[in-house]
Amino acid sequence: MLSSRWPLCTRPVAVSPHAKSPRAYWQGASGQAFHRDVHDGGTQVPLTDPALQRRKLRDQLRRLRESAGFTQRDVANEMEWSLSKLIRIESGRNGISITDLKALIAHYQVTDPDQVNRLVSMARAARERPWWDRYRDIANPAFLLSLGYEGAASIIRTFEPILVPGLLQTEEYAHEVLRLTTPPEQVEMRAELRFERQDRLLRPDGPQMHFILDENSITRVVGGPAVMRRQLKRLKELADHPQISLRVLPFTAGLYRHFRTSYVLFEFEDPEEDVVLFIERPNQDAIVREGVDWAEDDASARFLEAFFDIEQLARKDAAPALLESALSRISQVASADPDSAVTGDSD
Repeated sequence: MLSSRWPLCTRPVAVSPHAKSPRAYWQGASGQAFHRDVHDGGTQVPLTDPALQRRKLRDQLRRLRESAGFTQRDVANEMEWSLSKLIRIESGRNGISITDLKALIAHYQVTDPDQVNRLVSMARAARERPWWDRYRDIANPAFLLSLGYEGAASIIRTFEPILVPGLLQTEEYAHEVLRLTTPPEQVEMRAELRFERQDRLLRPDGPQMHFILDENSITRVVGGPAVMRRQLKRLKELADHPQISLRVLPFTAGLYRHFRTSYVLFEFEDPEEDVVLFIERPNQDAIVREGVDWAEDDASARFLEAFFDIEQLARKDAAPALLESALSRISQVASADPDSAVTGDSD
């Protein structure tokens, strides 16, 4: 279990001046549940992206219409709507009012109370403001879309060849990375976004997360020996978290598919939902593609297959030794260079 000396969120329990709502913090692994009261202005902020709820509702309504044997024009005529209104609802470009929704599903002869309530709840959730709305000005649309998938996923698979993934970063490490990759005026807000993602995902009912890091990610010294040592110790502890599987792909594994690409795969409880692929690129911060909508054929399936392949090369039981070896190297660097001595990090 995780040591109570090293809570999952290794930063002071304080609210950023940019934040509009209380934040959630883990209490460590003593068995005590963490406190979580995520809200904004008195309105409960949904854990999942309302845009995802709208897309799910869109798909459900289209399937119901097709199952009932109606064309879009049939339904538009019966409901006395314009055809374009129904097309916009089924494409997800427009939302739908609760009144219109109830009338529409009644036309589709949906009478099961549970199904009706589920669709109505979906429509209500689709009208909520997403939790990440306050970060809209500092992140591109593709990345914001990925946050919705991240919040809705039941399984998240992450591969990172260069750096420690953002969801596993300590505050010090994250700030070192963000200072080099982010405009100065955005560093604090982007750091806050990163840590809020950690808070939301590392909750008791959060997704299962599988991380594969190239050995390069734990060997590259970011922020100096002291910062890197604390980051490596954090990784060792997170590797024991019940929702996290952490593997390190050793240098001896050689080259493998997509070895230069950072990517994330989102999987969902609903078997009808496709796996979603999220790719980060230096010149285009984030690209999200679903199903076959990428360069060649089914990119999501290809990357998922590649992830499973490298899982075989990165044995889970080998990760602790690789992390310990990296820690040992950091200590040697500190010993050789008095100016970079590791301080404030006793065992």
